[in-house]
Amino acid sequence: MTGHLRGAERRDHVRPLTSLRFLAALWVLLHHALPRGAPGSITETVGASGWLGVSLFFVLSGFLLMLRYAPTGALRGPRRDFWLERVARLAPTYVLSLAFAGALFVRDARVEHFSDGRIAGIVASVLTVQQAWRPETACSWNCPAWSLSVESWFYLIFPFLAVVVGAWMLRGNRVIRGSAVLGLALAASAVVFLRLVDLSADWVLPVYSLSPLARWPEFLAGIALGGMLGGWTPTSRRPGSALLVAGSAWIVATILLRAPLEASRIHLLPAALPGFVLVIAGTWGLRAHKVPLLGSATLVLLGEASYALYLFHAPLHGYVLAMVNRVVGRGYDASWWLFTGYTALAIGLAVLLHLRFELPWRGRLRTRFGLSPRRG
Repeated sequence: MTGHLRGAERRDHVRPLTSLRFLAALWVLLHHALPRGAPGSITETVGASGWLGVSLFFVLSGFLLMLRYAPTGALRGPRRDFWLERVARLAPTYVLSLAFAGALFVRDARVEHFSDGRIAGIVASVLTVQQAWRPETACSWNCPAWSLSVESWFYLIFPFLAVVVGAWMLRGNRVIRGSAVLGLALAASAVVFLRLVDLSADWVLPVYSLSPLARWPEFLAGIALGGMLGGWTPTSRRPGSALLVAGSAWIVATILLRAPLEASRIHLLPAALPGFVLVIAGTWGLRAHKVPLLGSATLVLLGEASYALYLFHAPLHGYVLAMVNRVVGRGYDASWWLFTGYTALAIGLAVLLHLRFELPWRGRLRTRFGLSPRRG
């Protein structure tokens, strides 16, 4: 495989990975809305660890960008086109999500008595997608949008990083060199992330989990994995299935061991990162084979709508809770019937937005930017 995937062929090849995006977004939704049980219960464990879904997004982002835009170690097409393609894909839904969450932002500003200077700072950083550099205010409008700020920096540096790292990996044995870069990324995550989290308590600089300074190893791990596996097409499902099972077991073990890991000063994110790498590798290895769940048309559609689900689920949850509190009364945050209805509503809204807003606006912007309709 050359990496030059075209049209339907490219979409077929990434179907399982597209489904994986929905599972990551759903995990984040569970983090924000799943009714929590007693400490140590399954619901508490799953909900408390759901923020790790963002890490899976970061690794998957580096992996897919490497395969789609730099499969030979050189950027395919001008840097300008790459950046404009990212804008066309992400900007419309991002802006709409901010408008959707606007009333909640106004309410919070009034209740918490935000100063005019703080409001101006939040608005400026969020509209310019720079809120990850101000983590004390990053969640003040639409909280999940902070990760788009991190991603925007990844997109900015990717054309240069792909040329340097990608070309070096593919100049020799791609498996050996890719493994070296992947090992560096995993080690850097274990060291850098925990160190920056510790330092953030005393430093003025915003260096902790919301900052690109702490999250770049996840993106680099994805790039390394893409360089290693770009030409890998297993003839059977066995290798991919084995990697997928191993990665899933690793992630489950990590979240189940959350308490002892944290007691041992081992941060959950670097501990889970190898599991995400294995899951993505296994899913990629299954792309040419029929996979009952990950290859289903329904899950693929939900994966395509995962960006809208990720950006809209938190403000939608805020509106649902506000309405229920006003109509029925307080105390329903832990209601399972409310959670079930909200989750169905969030998924339905995401699919509707993807089909009726995201795709049309992506096409309009691509046309306006003079980009080919082939990719995006």
